[in-house]
Amino acid sequence: MSQQKGKKIPDRAEKSGFFTARSAPSRAQGQHEADQDGGGDDTLPLHNSPDPGNLPVTQEFLRACLDEMSDKLLNKIQASVTALGKDIQELGERTAHVENRMGEYEEAHNDLTDHVKALEQKLTSAQLKLSDLEDRSRRQNLRIRGIPESITQADIPEFLTGFFKCLIPEIPTEMILLDRAHRVAKPKFLPAEAARDTLTHLHYYHVKEAILKAARNRTNLPAKYGQLQIYADLSAATLQRRREFKETTETLRDNKIPYRWGHPVRLIIQRNGTFTHVTTPEEGLRALKQWDLPVRKQHGRTTSPQRLRQDWKKAKK
Repeated sequence: MSQQKGKKIPDRAEKSGFFTARSAPSRAQGQHEADQDGGGDDTLPLHNSPDPGNLPVTQEFLRACLDEMSDKLLNKIQASVTALGKDIQELGERTAHVENRMGEYEEAHNDLTDHVKALEQKLTSAQLKLSDLEDRSRRQNLRIRGIPESITQADIPEFLTGFFKCLIPEIPTEMILLDRAHRVAKPKFLPAEAARDTLTHLHYYHVKEAILKAARNRTNLPAKYGQLQIYADLSAATLQRRREFKETTETLRDNKIPYRWGHPVRLIIQRNGTFTHVTTPEEGLRALKQWDLPVRKQHGRTTSPQRLRQDWKKAKK
């Protein structure tokens, strides 16, 4: 009994271990338990509700963050604007350089255009003088078209003398003196079966002029002379120059306005009792426009380079 009294009886609580402190599980044990129950923590995080006393601190923090962000954005914008301004400045300098160059090119082009026109005028004047000299050496020649090829070279002088005598019977036969007469190459525009032209040089100039005048008003010629045509012998340059007046001469013929050619290359138009001298195709077209005459379709021709309008001016530095 005394032994029983002296022996300490363990408390039920201690025996059951209900209030006994348990050691914290190890990390491995916790991991093992987590693997056993599918992992994860069953505990929910605790969210502390904001304390009204901390609101001013939060606003200051946000304001500081916004200020810092705005400073960073401002720095970036300023850097971008600075780079863009530099690019614009460089582009402006390059544009000014291009404008200056364009102005220089326009001035140079206009100067060259003026020089080209001056040279064209000088060249045209020189060509007219040369063609006039050549035409003067041909001034006593006549070109006859339509003489049959059956007439031999030896018979051409006699044939032409008889033809001219029919045109100008009032002039003595001994005055119709031919220095030479021969056939020449056929123009390209004539058909292949056409006879070659015949070129003759008359000794007396006034006889040659009388023949040309009579050929314009010839009537009642013998049949063997009826198809013959007489032309003045002109240089190729003069003929080409006269072709440039084609629009003017065609319009004059359509309206039955008489005209004749002067030297070196000049169109003399007789209208309403007055004479108009035309030296260039442009002058002829202007005269027709002034007279309200319809002009045929104009043929294309090369024109001189034109001056440029100075849209670009040198940029001021």
